[in-house]
Amino acid sequence: MTGLSEVIELLDVEQVDGMLFRGSQPQASPPRVFGGQVLAQALRAAGRTVPVRRLPHSLHAYFIRPGHCRAPIVYDVARLRDGGSLSVRRISAIQDGETICEMTSSFAEPEESGPSRWTAPVVRGPEELPDVAARLERYADELDGWWVRERPFDLRPVDPPPRAALDELDDADVVDPVIRLWLRADGPVPDDALLQTCLIAYVSDMTLLEPVLVARRTTTLGPGSVASLDHAMWFHRPPDLSDWHLYDKRMVGEAARRGLAAGRMFNRAGDLVATVNQEGYLRSKDPSHWTGPRLRRADQPATS
Repeated sequence: MTGLSEVIELLDVEQVDGMLFRGSQPQASPPRVFGGQVLAQALRAAGRTVPVRRLPHSLHAYFIRPGHCRAPIVYDVARLRDGGSLSVRRISAIQDGETICEMTSSFAEPEESGPSRWTAPVVRGPEELPDVAARLERYADELDGWWVRERPFDLRPVDPPPRAALDELDDADVVDPVIRLWLRADGPVPDDALLQTCLIAYVSDMTLLEPVLVARRTTTLGPGSVASLDHAMWFHRPPDLSDWHLYDKRMVGEAARRGLAAGRMFNRAGDLVATVNQEGYLRSKDPSHWTGPRLRRADQPATS
């Protein structure tokens, strides 16, 4: 996974011509481009075409086909409306001549919000919790260290992540799973409101499907396969990713191979910062035939 400084560089999309932008790829070049990168680059491109002071208040995206990291992504921005209060943009992410993601986003000038009607869940604070790499350290020898890789955000899970849940939770514990974690940028973030919003869109995609994965007894790397289908996000307050945010996620629906997750992000003061929805597609595989991470044996007791 890419470090924070490289993510910030990736979001500095190049304006090629008018409403056309180009986004670079991470140096590590994973097989598939990360969906959160596409969302954030598209949002940054669109944000550079709207009137001054207007910031994103929502986005709606469909992931149409997987992208790869062997070539840049072109973002074609269309101006749908510039009204007295709102601006709307459509952004097509194009690679190798094909659209890989289609997104619309609406922008408005920031306004003061009253007290939040929603309160953050009461959980242990981030200072009391290990980061995700320490939490998954016993799986460090799996998949070339994938579970303990470098991440651009400091993630502190409150509940077992999907890989740990395979070993730690019984089936009765995953009927209606809730996955919460604290997050903040793992390094300095420029004082740029549009960039901060793009970063929170980026990180929102990193773990949103976790409740679905836990309920289906799998992880992002199997058993089976997982793909994001769409992503919707509403920005209620400006984020400050130099400080902790609590990401509260749960599974809210499913149908056959699809699972729907909803998430809410709260700042350290307990105010609601963003709301997120995403549907994932899961192709199951018999865990007994899986050669990936170790599964808990039927005769091995759960640890929580």
